[in-house]
Formats: sequence, structure tokens, C-alpha cells
Amino acid sequence: MLAEDTKGIVIKIMGKQHQFSCANEDAEHLKQAADKLAVMCEDIKKNTAAVSSERALLVASINLSYSLLMANEKIAGDHHRQNALIAKLKRAL
Repeated sequence: MLAEDTKGIVIKIMGKQHQFSCANEDAEHLKQAADKLAVMCEDIKKNTAAVSSERALLVASINLSYSLLMANEKIAGDHHRQNALIAKLKRAL
């Protein structure tokens, strides 16, 4: 990635600013992802007694990772079902 293809962005999570570089076309999505993470962390801190910022970030990260894992498993299952239907249609023709 060339320097002119990158963009520096600043995101704020748990009251702290963090600076990142990313591809120009990814900047808006990265900001949206950071905003979602920030909201999740604030919700965790608000709804959990005496939790540190680091713990809130850890819990949010695990929640996001779990959601991604479940979405990937669903996609794989859907793909398997589609292939089975395609095979069944081919046999019927």
C-alpha cells in the first residue's frame, strides 16, 4: 500500500483517542467499527459493576469475535444447503 493510498484516522474508545492508518477506501468502515466497539464498551461498563476499561474492551472483543464466528458458521451452513439443493436440481433435470 502506497502512502498516498492511506489515510490517518483518529478514533475515540473509552475516553482515549487512538490513531490508525488504513487504506483510503477502508477509513469510513473502520470509523464505524470503532464507533460500534465504543458503544459496546460503554454499555458493558454501564451495566457491569466495577469493571475496568480494559475488561470492558476484552468483553466487547470476545462478544464481537463470537458474533463473527456464529455468522461464519451460518454462512457455511447456508452454502452447504445451497450446494445440496443445486445437486438435487441437477439430478432432477
